[in-house]
Amino acid sequence: MDCINLKERFGELFKVDYEESYYAEHGGNAYKPDPWYMILLCQNGHICPWGGTELAACTKNAGPIAAKLKRLPFSRVGQEGDDGANIVFDVEHFAEVAEIMRPRKRRRRVLTAEQRAELQDRMQRINRARQSRSSSEAETGLPAA
Repeated sequence: MDCINLKERFGELFKVDYEESYYAEHGGNAYKPDPWYMILLCQNGHICPWGGTELAACTKNAGPIAAKLKRLPFSRVGQEGDDGANIVFDVEHFAEVAEIMRPRKRRRRVLTAEQRAELQDRMQRINRARQSRSSSEAETGLPAA
């Protein structure tokens, strides 16, 4: 069964991480993306794939956040305990659940045209300095001072 790839679907806006068992399951190949282990980090827990087009909102405790999620007409309880609840919902209702779970947003650094020009100029100066250093090393056979 397939699941929603959170990084592809929501990665532009929200922080996507892997659950703790991902690294144990994948051993040394921790760079193999596996959508089943992806989670959206939220202020009130996390959101993870449940299967097909469904996601689960996993709360940190069985308090008011879990109660709000259970009251949503499109949600159902997937698992419930003293330490929290997994509330299942279809991805089309993500916006309503996100209002309650409050996913952590990614920082987006947008450069102005001036900042971009300054960075390009700085990189050109660094590259010229590296080239002159490597050419002086080639001529003398000694590292430049």
